[in-house]
Amino acid sequence: MNADTAARARYKLQVARALLETGMARPSRPDRALRALAALQRWGPTPAAAYTAAAARYPDRLAIVDERGTVTFGEAHLRSNALAHELRGAGIGEGDGVAIMCRNHRGFIDATVACSKLGASVLYLNTAFAGPQIADVLRREAPAAVIYDEEFGALLGEAGAKRKRFIAWHEPAAGRSHGSPEGGASPAAPLLEDLIASGSHADLRPPAACGRVVILTSGTTGAPKGAARKEPDSIEPMAAMFSKIPLRAKETTVIAAPMFHSWGFAHFTLALPLGSTLVLARKFDPEQTLEAVARHRASALAVVPVMLQRMLELGPRTIARYDVSCLRIIALSGSVLPGELATRAMDLFGDVLYNLYGSTEVAWATIATPEDLRAAPGTAGRPPIGTVVKLLDASGREVAPGEGGRIFVANEMMFEGYT
Repeated sequence: MNADTAARARYKLQVARALLETGMARPSRPDRALRALAALQRWGPTPAAAYTAAAARYPDRLAIVDERGTVTFGEAHLRSNALAHELRGAGIGEGDGVAIMCRNHRGFIDATVACSKLGASVLYLNTAFAGPQIADVLRREAPAAVIYDEEFGALLGEAGAKRKRFIAWHEPAAGRSHGSPEGGASPAAPLLEDLIASGSHADLRPPAACGRVVILTSGTTGAPKGAARKEPDSIEPMAAMFSKIPLRAKETTVIAAPMFHSWGFAHFTLALPLGSTLVLARKFDPEQTLEAVARHRASALAVVPVMLQRMLELGPRTIARYDVSCLRIIALSGSVLPGELATRAMDLFGDVLYNLYGSTEVAWATIATPEDLRAAPGTAGRPPIGTVVKLLDASGREVAPGEGGRIFVANEMMFEGYT
């Protein structure tokens, strides 16, 4: 056996171990397991497959908890079927682009899974964008349709008015019915809930090709750019995250980080094969987040460092009102985690912090475990399995230990390029 073959074999064993440790392969009723396996074979490792398979294995398990109530996996599968049929009837099909501008709620997931079932590509818009940024992105990316929360309707402006539009979250208001104009300028866009209520629950035929996912960069070094990546060919790449962050099947995760962003979206993606219950809130509130963790006995919380900072600012007396001893994981990314913040948080919540360093383009580069953060607070950690990180000088040569250089990352989830 040559060195490359041996290395590949070791990697395969590491992947298998990381995936088995999650418990996602636990035995279930044979008929349900067969239906779930058939869904994975038909759809590939996509959101469509995940919700179809989960509906087959545990239809009555909670999939989503948000401000409107709860949705089971069985219901989520039927909701996304109905929405996909209605979107297809509106002219959206395989290969079309759909922009989604939603906060964290069921509509984000309904739209994402429905697009996956259609083979449509999805572009996630930052809910903090100003009107000119949105117009620029829509003109450049040219999606066929926009699915958005009603509060963002005015920001879409002329660029949004030229496309098919659908409202994901609607707050009923006096004098405003579903069919009335938005701002009096044009007919109101259809509500996703109305489309779901009227759509067929029949299963769809898988598309010939999976759609792409486009997440926008933060724009810190210029205008936000679309970073596109195909759906992976298998769930193997997820083993990298599972090898460092001990997420487990059929548990509950509170996603406070915005799901349009790489970090929030990563936890949505990781939850798919695990069959996790996702607890979502449209807007972040530090005390309400603690209350949600305690009430739903969540084992994992996905946040960005500033959210953790705001939670600690509540003070020990307020934090002590909520029993969050159920938390095994507080997962952070999105910006620098100050060492002092990491230490204070672990002193209060226990050694449950996991800090990921990465970018929209490369997904992850390194992950710091609680042990790493205790040894060197603020560290970015080490590369997980299947990931290579090198520091190179201006000539492309690897630098010596202790010297600085440009960071280069290789893994199976690197993006395809800017759109």
